[in-house]
This record gives sequence, C-alpha cells and structure tokens, in this order.
Amino acid sequence: MKDFARILFAAVLLSASWACAARSVEWTPVGYGTLEDSSRFDVFIDTESIKTVDGKTKFWQGHVFYEEQPLPSGKSYIRITIGKAVDCATRTDSNLEAVFYAPDGSIVDNYSAGGASEFKTVVPETISEAVLSFVCDSFNDNAKGDSQP
Repeated sequence: MKDFARILFAAVLLSASWACAARSVEWTPVGYGTLEDSSRFDVFIDTESIKTVDGKTKFWQGHVFYEEQPLPSGKSYIRITIGKAVDCATRTDSNLEAVFYAPDGSIVDNYSAGGASEFKTVVPETISEAVLSFVCDSFNDNAKGDSQP
C-alpha cells in the first residue's frame, strides 16, 4: 500500500504540474511525521511555491500517508496538500488551507482558515521544525527575515 500511495502521489503531482504549465511544481522530500495513533506519513515541500511577502513565507506542503486515514465524515484520504505560512523571525507557523485527497486522487475534503489564521510556536524536534528549518534556514535565503524578494 505504501508503494501504491507513493506512485499515486507522483502521478497526481505530475498531472498537476502539466495542468499548471504556468507555474512549475518541485516536490522535495523533507522527512516524515507520525500522528497520535502512530500513523506515519512522508512530508514534501513544493520548493517552487516558496515566497516571502510582508515577513511571512508561504508555500505548499504535502503529506502522503502510508495507509488511508479516516475523516469524521466517514470518507478517507491518503494525501493532504497544505497551504502553509511561517514567520522565520519568530519561528511560528500557520496552516492557511488544506485539501484532502482519496486514493483515486479525488478531493474528499478541504478547508481554508481565511483571514483568521493563527500562528503558533513550532515545537522543537518535530517535523514542523524540520519544515521550518528547510524553508527558513536552508532553502530560501529571502525567508530568513533579513530581506524580501
């Protein structure tokens, strides 16, 4: 099932990049995470989406689960694409929106935080810290809070 999910994720990403010819998509693996119930998932960052505006760095983050995950609606998902924002200076982050995908690639749920997104301190030694470090420290020199693109 893990290999199927990764193949499906790659196929969906490839088709999405063809559909969005105006903007390239470059998914880079960052690590893996574990939910409270021990469900594991691989974490990817779309490096082409990383942009810093008004001190906040925004980007797309993808999670591919090893097994299907249930939603309260009774539907299940295998992949999430999350619109994230981080404040590199204060080491905080916020989920702006998320899209949940079924194993067949169809959208089963989504949400948007709208203008009410809350920034929270990133917990040390977590996948969130690895993502923050990747975006702020290693990948995007403009995201360090020193300059703007």
